[in-house]
Amino acid sequence: LLHDIGKLAIPISILDKDGPLTEEEYSIIKSHTYYTKLILDKIDHISDISLWASSHHEKLNGKGYPRRLKAEDLSEECRIIGVCDIYQSLTADRPYRKGMYMYEAFNILDDMVNRNLICGNAVRHFKNTLVSRVEKKP
Repeated sequence: LLHDIGKLAIPISILDKDGPLTEEEYSIIKSHTYYTKLILDKIDHISDISLWASSHHEKLNGKGYPRRLKAEDLSEECRIIGVCDIYQSLTADRPYRKGMYMYEAFNILDDMVNRNLICGNAVRHFKNTLVSRVEKKP
């Protein structure tokens, strides 16, 4: 997905670090949203996509990054991309941990909704879509 294309500007030693990040490393990781916007803004006719992709770490309570936007400033597209990104992050294997199972990740998403961090509607639609697709597999 394009929302993380800015990670191309982040050193692989930080992206694949086997252990906790330092404050400086975390700051560098967070800069991927800036690079995502920088890269996508160079492509004609996708300014909306550039904004949505670079805003996927914003939270409803205004404590996300990079611009600390609040709920009223976050489009439905930003909210959906944010939920997808969190789910992918939780379920993917990392150098420092194994990925979670689907329902474990769902519990964390629900907790984040309850803490007013992410959109309940986006989470509900995401979960329903994912479960229906998993149940249809032979």
